[in-house]
Amino acid sequence: MPAKDKLDPHRQDELDPEDVWKANPNPWRSWDGTTDLLNKRSYVKGPAGASDKDPNDNRRKHSFRKEVIWKLVIASLLFAGIWGMFEYETEWTVQGRAFVKQALTDEIDFGAAAAWYKETFAGAPSFIPIFQEEQEPAVGADGTVKLPVTAPLQEGVLIRTFAELLDGIELAGGSEAEVMAVETGRVLLLSEQGVDGSTIVIQHANGRVSIYGKLGQSEVKANDWVEAGDRIGYLQTAEGSEPSLLYFAVKENDRYIDPVDVIPLD
Repeated sequence: MPAKDKLDPHRQDELDPEDVWKANPNPWRSWDGTTDLLNKRSYVKGPAGASDKDPNDNRRKHSFRKEVIWKLVIASLLFAGIWGMFEYETEWTVQGRAFVKQALTDEIDFGAAAAWYKETFAGAPSFIPIFQEEQEPAVGADGTVKLPVTAPLQEGVLIRTFAELLDGIELAGGSEAEVMAVETGRVLLLSEQGVDGSTIVIQHANGRVSIYGKLGQSEVKANDWVEAGDRIGYLQTAEGSEPSLLYFAVKENDRYIDPVDVIPLD
């Protein structure tokens, strides 16, 4: 069959459909009702060239690469800063470490969360332990109860009040009685043994500092981490029937406060 007949639109009903499909430079065009099979305009995309590339591709790749580089730089600076904070002993590094430890050890105010949940959903989720009204104290591996705040001297007797000393209190205890950390924290200072014994200063996560003076013996050193109730030292040896004394003070935000208001004393 002549090629001319194959391309004649008036004889399309006599042509082989496959030949018509192959002869049409844009076969899809006929789907919209157009019968101009000899139309030379073709909407078929030619070979990919430089002109076919999306100009936004390079910008997107450059932006992604730039974003990754900036993230790596910021991550490196943060890592270097945190490493330096725990490596060097300066004023800002001590403050930074205290801030990090405070963020990690401060208790979350679950009471506010429970109140919001109760107001929003008409009932706190009591099946979750943190929202239970009665909280049981944590129990250590040895079965003893670990309290978040404890007395520095078991069975100690208050003999001089904050009103008298203005910067702390004085407790009386047995000869060489154990002295314990009242809260979890880090030992900031351990003074040398003097006429009035040695002094231990502990930094806590809530902006509080506890001070233990007139110690006869200590069991910690600077930068040690202690938990509430851990033994940090002993009172001095008493002479005769006289009791041994413990000077105890609490500072909150660099201001002395009455320890009786914040520490449970026996």
